[in-house]
Amino acid sequence: MKKMLMLMLASALAATSCAPRYDAQSAKPDAQLSCDEIRTDISRAQSVKAEAQGNKGISGQNVAWALFFWPGIILNETNNSDVIRRADERIETLNRLAVAKNCPAPTPTAAK
Repeated sequence: MKKMLMLMLASALAATSCAPRYDAQSAKPDAQLSCDEIRTDISRAQSVKAEAQGNKGISGQNVAWALFFWPGIILNETNNSDVIRRADERIETLNRLAVAKNCPAPTPTAAK
């Protein structure tokens, strides 16, 4: 019984490590960010969001969880949804800040 409990605890901890982490805090307050720093933070949030979206649904992570510990799927989906929500909120905040600071719109990159 004790071994089973430890195995379940270890599995739950492993499940929480699958979703990408996203910490919206920057090194300095938002009001002090330059336009370049705002663009960099938006790009970082978009990257983390894309990774979390790739881990949702029928992903390699969820297939592995289905094979070895099915409750891990629920934890993985919940964690990814939380990361996506926080990234969206951060992107929205940074876009409002960029408008307030009159930052120039990013220039589109040419397709190669």
